Amino acid sequence: MADEQGMLEQFYQPAAIAERRISEERLDAALRNGIARGKQAKSRQRMKRITVSCVAAVLLMIGGAVAMNGLHFGNGIESASVHTEVNNQIPAYVYQLAGDKGMLREALDQGKYQVVEKSAAYDGYQVTVDGMVMDRKHLVLFYTSKGGSSGPIIPETPGLFTSAYDKLEFAPFIRYENRITGYYDGENYHDMLVFDTTGNESLPDEFYFAGKWGSGGPGSVQKFLEIKIPADTSKLAMLEQTMKVDKTLDFEGQKIKVQSVVQVPLRLNLNLDIDTANSKKIEQLLDWKLYTDSSGKKPLETMEVVPDQWMMSFLAPDYVKGEKLGLRGSWIVTEYTGSKKLVINTKERKILNAPDGRMKLHNIEKKNGFLRIEFSFPKIEPQMSGFVKNNGLLVDGKGIKHFVYDERGRKEDREDLNKLDLYVINIENLSYPQPLTFDFYEYPGDFIQHPFDLTIQ
Repeated sequence: MADEQGMLEQFYQPAAIAERRISEERLDAALRNGIARGKQAKSRQRMKRITVSCVAAVLLMIGGAVAMNGLHFGNGIESASVHTEVNNQIPAYVYQLAGDKGMLREALDQGKYQVVEKSAAYDGYQVTVDGMVMDRKHLVLFYTSKGGSSGPIIPETPGLFTSAYDKLEFAPFIRYENRITGYYDGENYHDMLVFDTTGNESLPDEFYFAGKWGSGGPGSVQKFLEIKIPADTSKLAMLEQTMKVDKTLDFEGQKIKVQSVVQVPLRLNLNLDIDTANSKKIEQLLDWKLYTDSSGKKPLETMEVVPDQWMMSFLAPDYVKGEKLGLRGSWIVTEYTGSKKLVINTKERKILNAPDGRMKLHNIEKKNGFLRIEFSFPKIEPQMSGFVKNNGLLVDGKGIKHFVYDERGRKEDREDLNKLDLYVINIENLSYPQPLTFDFYEYPGDFIQHPFDLTIQ
């Protein structure tokens, strides 16, 4: 049996499932081994449920009332095994994570939660998928995990696979890399995972949730676990809705169409279309923000910007269909088409060549054991981050490459610079053959301003 578990762990690697296949009988045997190890824990959980039910019954008999949705589990949650009586076998932590309103809460209230309660255990690690909310394109898994003496464990390489072990194409929604985002009661950790299928992929009636689990810290020991999950097609939720916008913004002849806003679990995705007739290539949207009625002047948190797809994703777990949205912004940046090399003679303290006249040498000094090179660039808006980023290397006058310690060109805010941004590059304090050449992989073209405020829906 141990050999079969080892074989499974060998077959499933973080990047993908190996092409070799394992028979259903051998797989089930291996899974049974993991489940058997968790029977004792599950038995204790069943006893907890029986005890809670008995206490509730007694309280009802004497006129008491038990408000199950008021239970708290440590940091907001008490136990994954306690289920509310409001909605069939939904753990209280699921309500906590779903929130009081929004797409997930609506799915729960509509009876779209699917009970799974399947576990896998290996070498002291145990994971239970308590339940899920899904449609054919989106999956929200609610799980409980524990790692013995290692404390809370989280999935470090979560994946979805068909029952034939073919990898499903999906994009996981990651709130924070290797961070605890759920609830830990000192023994069990409760959280949720969100997956969005990509391309023409759709979730089948049965699939595997598999991957390696660990504490997420440096040197974390990882254990491989997988759980086979059946889907109840009678409980598919509505986890995607589109709000059409179809409004065009004109930045001095460079046009961008705001096509739609698509709501998916926890997020609002803004879809844009760049006009192919534009004379300049648009590279960045600097200060574009999405607002809701309830957020007031506080914009939604920007989770992701996908330039190739021209999609912006905003965290909006509480958004309710029909609530007005506002899209506001001012700036775009176009592509810089010239040379992005900066050539400096540090001994003579002068720039020999720069991408353009906007970049100026501010100062060169020896500081903290480094040679500190400061150059300035016109400030666009005080709150905007830096735009000039180098590739982490310099080439001296003999063609030898050297390491740059601030490869992105660290920006410093200084009141004495007025309308300038100061960028800093630290290099080793050596006697370099002159001149020194820095290659920038990011350098802005034109900054074009056109303030706008669109109301959506």
